[in-house]
Amino acid sequence: MTDQGEGRFLARRGGFGRGVRRALWGGGVAVAATAVMIGITLPRDASGDDHSTTGGPAAASGAPERQGTGSAEVSRNDAPRGGQSGRGPLTKAEVDRAKSIALRRDALRSAEDVGGERGPEYLDTDLAEPADTTGPQAQAGEARRVEVLFYDYGHDRLVKKTVNLTTGTVERTDTATGMQPPPSNDETRQAAALLIADALGKGLRADFTAATKGRELTSPDQLRLRGISFNTAEQSAPAGLGKCGEHRCVRLFTQVKDGPWIDTTNLVVDLSDRTVGRIH
Repeated sequence: MTDQGEGRFLARRGGFGRGVRRALWGGGVAVAATAVMIGITLPRDASGDDHSTTGGPAAASGAPERQGTGSAEVSRNDAPRGGQSGRGPLTKAEVDRAKSIALRRDALRSAEDVGGERGPEYLDTDLAEPADTTGPQAQAGEARRVEVLFYDYGHDRLVKKTVNLTTGTVERTDTATGMQPPPSNDETRQAAALLIADALGKGLRADFTAATKGRELTSPDQLRLRGISFNTAEQSAPAGLGKCGEHRCVRLFTQVKDGPWIDTTNLVVDLSDRTVGRIH
């Protein structure tokens, strides 16, 4: 299959439509100088265990309600179950098919994921804007069209594929730099692994040991995680984090499983160059 249209959008919110606008948000949380076990207030749109949004305080002694299972409690991208026509919710089968169609193009296979492997990092799938019922695409108004988002670490860019599930084709490819939707499951895990191994993760490791009465923190699997993207175009940062936005950067909310939150919100993981920096 070949793309029927291809465009390049610079860093601006409007270019990617509703799907990306829904996904973009900032941090807006108070931070501390070191990792300490305290109550954490999550940003309203922080991605969580079920990739839903959440708001309000999360007590240090109580975890958010468990929504999923697995070795690590991280954000998930599964689509809700629902109808398969019109504007009904996407099914998992539709999401899987849309991803498969979007990845048929060799251009995407030349991309890299968060681990440096071949192929882009999958982020999200959402229904596309309804077709223009008054223009030349009026006859396609009933088609089942979705937007599939990827991040290409090889070129540090966001890629959106508009897929027509009715015809099984990619209608359009858009790329952008400087736009940072919420991190995926794999990105959240990778960020946590980098933080745990880094010198700036010393406070997190020490607080985990204290909270677990002597256990050593060695893996993201030992934590419940929530992540938000960090973009210096929207938030101030020291020079060492000046490329965040151009690079893919993540802030983490970390919690001991069945235990307290550990505040690491003053630390930022640059997934593009695999480094950790401090906001304050």
